[in-house]
Amino acid sequence: MGPIVCATRGGEAGRRTQERAIALANQRGSELIFLSVFDPSFAGHLNDALSAAVDKEQQWLARALVSVAQARAKERGVEASVIVLSGPILESIEGFLCESEAQTLVIGEPKIDSPLSAFHRGAVQSCARHVEQNTSVEVVVVTPEA
Repeated sequence: MGPIVCATRGGEAGRRTQERAIALANQRGSELIFLSVFDPSFAGHLNDALSAAVDKEQQWLARALVSVAQARAKERGVEASVIVLSGPILESIEGFLCESEAQTLVIGEPKIDSPLSAFHRGAVQSCARHVEQNTSVEVVVVTPEA
């Protein structure tokens, strides 16, 4: 049985998603991996020095987010590993799912749409279907009502 991968970010949706992934890992006795992907292209074209600085800051923030999730899992008796990737979000997630031979991907749907969010509410469901079709990995979407 492959690991459960929790694509995570900050905020309420991230906490809700992490809690669901932790509960699933506990129920199934599965390995849990918290995955954070940042896409440095969001800032557009930057000079080399600024681009490197933005990349470093995004990586630091992503690592902090998954470290908090890892600590949250440990508090609940679940050991989890963390992975931070850089690149196009959907493609990076799908690539990691295949590489890790994941069983399940847990992703969260935001409570409200935000211009800073990688996916708006309706896009999460669409992405879930896309991932399932391309990888054969079960996708659990954690909604704000869940």
